[in-house]
Amino acid sequence: MKKFIFLFLIFLCLLSDFFEIITFAQLPTNVLKEGVYTVADLQVSPDNLYNITNVSSKEDAYIIIFDERYVIMQSLRLSPNIKSFNLVPLQPNNKLVVLGKTEIYIAPRPAK
Repeated sequence: MKKFIFLFLIFLCLLSDFFEIITFAQLPTNVLKEGVYTVADLQVSPDNLYNITNVSSKEDAYIIIFDERYVIMQSLRLSPNIKSFNLVPLQPNNKLVVLGKTEIYIAPRPAK
């Protein structure tokens, strides 16, 4: 009986590793793929200024920023060799459109 319990416990341990628990929670990040984003969802502060960087080493990224009335505030084409580019001041109600098979990264601009 002890052997059965021992084997059963080992089997449960192995089975728990096999059916690994998967969490679907995602941390907020400023790395964006192709899509349409609201600046409020990106958790950026309207008090800060930001830079944008093309993460890809091969593909271009096209970025368009609209205000609340869908007027284009900024339009960019980021080549892979561009380190970073200054963005216009972002407001929570702005829309950000990312086009291209790449990812972009939005980071606060360093103080001068």
